[in-house]
Amino acid sequence: MQFDDTKAYFMPVGCGPVRPQLDPHTGTRVRAGIFGDVWTLSTSYLSTKDAIAERLPPGFEPDDQPTVTVFYMQCRQVNILAGGGYNLIGLNLAASFRGKEDFEKGNYGLVLWENHCYPIIRGRELLGAPKLFADIMDPEFDHSKWHVEATDNSTMLIAMTIKQGHKIDDAELSKMADQDNQTPWLGWRYIPNINGIGAALSEPTLIGKEDAYQAGWTGDGTVTYGDATWEASPMSGDIVQNIKGLRVKEYVGSTVTHGSSKVSRESHRVLR
Repeated sequence: MQFDDTKAYFMPVGCGPVRPQLDPHTGTRVRAGIFGDVWTLSTSYLSTKDAIAERLPPGFEPDDQPTVTVFYMQCRQVNILAGGGYNLIGLNLAASFRGKEDFEKGNYGLVLWENHCYPIIRGRELLGAPKLFADIMDPEFDHSKWHVEATDNSTMLIAMTIKQGHKIDDAELSKMADQDNQTPWLGWRYIPNINGIGAALSEPTLIGKEDAYQAGWTGDGTVTYGDATWEASPMSGDIVQNIKGLRVKEYVGSTVTHGSSKVSRESHRVLR
């Protein structure tokens, strides 16, 4: 076989390039991940600058407000999954990247669990998003309370509960979406050498995204980190023990939103 540099490949490369995503209405190529139906639950809290700084790669520094945001998304109508869906839950750290050419103030993705293999592969290899597999429930909603959690081998990794508050009006919802879309999502793409020691590729990334909210509510949320160990969860146990060091000093707000999202390839770039 010969590689075609105009097409996208993921392993196994010998079976050919991945299928291009086409707009179902026009048949034209879409260079984006489209998430047509998304519920997002988010809770933010203040930790310490030192705790955040310890978990940031070179070139990153914590924000003056050392904010940790735990977010959950139920994604449906996903174009790369032929209209299917998956769930995810992760942690963002408020941080800035200062390089030789770039300065970006946004959210650094520390860890992201998902319950579907294909978006994990694409996000890790292509974008530098820190994706791992976990069993992630659909959100439960009962008596104005939302609850979500991720487990591995029946061991709880992380959970979030939000008591839903008042509905956000359209003007405030639009303002919130604009602010979120102007806040870059930052990552780090790391591919080790073939012997597992050192990096074959190690670079900071900016992941382009655009969210649209159709409805939203304020909330009062809490986050619980599990007691997973390496023996119970060889992939995630040590990670859970690490993020427990991001201790909660003060909760600063929660939201629940329903809308759509787009992850655009034209907006992705390596930071310098």
